Amino acid sequence: MPSPIRNVTIDCADPYELAKFWSQVIGAPLHPECEPGDEEAFIATPDGQPGLLFLRVPEGKKVKNRIHLDLGPNGNTRDGEMERLLGIGATFLSDFRRDDGTGFVVLADPEGNEFCIELSDEELAAVGNRGD
Repeated sequence: MPSPIRNVTIDCADPYELAKFWSQVIGAPLHPECEPGDEEAFIATPDGQPGLLFLRVPEGKKVKNRIHLDLGPNGNTRDGEMERLLGIGATFLSDFRRDDGTGFVVLADPEGNEFCIELSDEELAAVGNRGD
């Protein structure tokens, strides 16, 4: 039997605050029982996607994430989504956009966890759905 992914768990210093950021990123609300100061916070994602679980840990982030999230904007372009997320607290890290419009950008959330923004489905269709 396969084991579906229930949650993506993110270790952090402040679960509630980081979950608020990611709630804005993905457009899904925090679980109604989450409160500031809690040891964990949870976002149930739509359409059967894995939830996002944020857990308080004592140590800070020290090196690059071994696993990260790749975002595909819905209703926005890659570059428009980058600007939106920078406006809510993300930090720009790296630019892998190409002259032909393909590629991605790497940002970090408020606690330094890296994530990528790829082309939207509409942009992928316009460049021939090369998936990059």
